[in-house]
Amino acid sequence: MKPMPNLLRRRLGLAAMCALAASVPPALAQASTYPTRPIRLIVPFPAGVMDTLARILARAMGASLGQSIVVENRPGAGGNIGMDAGAKAPADGYTLVMGATSMLTAPLLSSSLPYDPVKDFEPLGMLATTSNVLVAHPDVPFKTVKEMVAYAKANPGKLSYASSGNATLSHLLGEWLNAEAGIDLVHVPYRGGSQAAVDVISGRVPLWFDNVATGRVNVEAGKLRAIAVTSGERSSLMPDVPTFAESGYPGLVGGSWWALFAPAGTPKAITQRLTQEAAQGLQAPDSVRELESLGLTPAYSTPEQFAEFFRVHTAKWKKIIAAGNIKGTS
Repeated sequence: MKPMPNLLRRRLGLAAMCALAASVPPALAQASTYPTRPIRLIVPFPAGVMDTLARILARAMGASLGQSIVVENRPGAGGNIGMDAGAKAPADGYTLVMGATSMLTAPLLSSSLPYDPVKDFEPLGMLATTSNVLVAHPDVPFKTVKEMVAYAKANPGKLSYASSGNATLSHLLGEWLNAEAGIDLVHVPYRGGSQAAVDVISGRVPLWFDNVATGRVNVEAGKLRAIAVTSGERSSLMPDVPTFAESGYPGLVGGSWWALFAPAGTPKAITQRLTQEAAQGLQAPDSVRELESLGLTPAYSTPEQFAEFFRVHTAKWKKIIAAGNIKGTS
């Protein structure tokens, strides 16, 4: 048999390579080289805890992925503008979204959302959580949950609490307390947490649910009095403050959470890579220290674990929203 001419051999080899490349699914081929350009991380709220968490995550993940992750703040409409932008972004792994507690409650408060929190996103996992603390003006005539409930029952409709806005977490926690304790705290909504804190410190409104990081600062300065925290265990930032569970209300356990999402349809190989990188990035000692300094607890979970968390907590908030007759703003 004559040897195959070099030119023919090269042509056949090239044809075989082309056939092999064509047989590789596009998503798998893309994932094998991903990422090849910077990644956008949408934060649907202005500068704050979520924004800081996003930048910690972006730095850690960007270093291991070999590409920069650019944080893009898209605030407005209670987070819905940024979430909608993320839902409509190409499902190629180059747009990620930070979701929070509001992502869970939004569809319970509005039937006209421009996106579906479940169908339009692929959960990559939980990132961190934090608890809230019920704080009061120092002049209130009670120091414990038991004393506060007794005072509220003896003075129905006269004790009020501030919130950072209608249907925000601080509002929902107040209605949760009303339902658990059988009292009637009057809701006073503000346009943001800063003004709510100012008015509680000044004594215009006696109560509000702050997050433990900022609440601790005002408590230590003597500007506010801590009543109880919403975490399952005492907060490391406020170890002397009892939980609601310790105070006789074991059902009142909850707080803020943040999670990472990709648009639905993002290739599985890419989402798996991102899940792994996010988990490793937040478990790094530097990341843990930064999170804890913000009053956040690293709480990374798998996509499956987060999906179950989302299901359980949707049912919980649905009951609270119904009990408090809470309506959305849209």
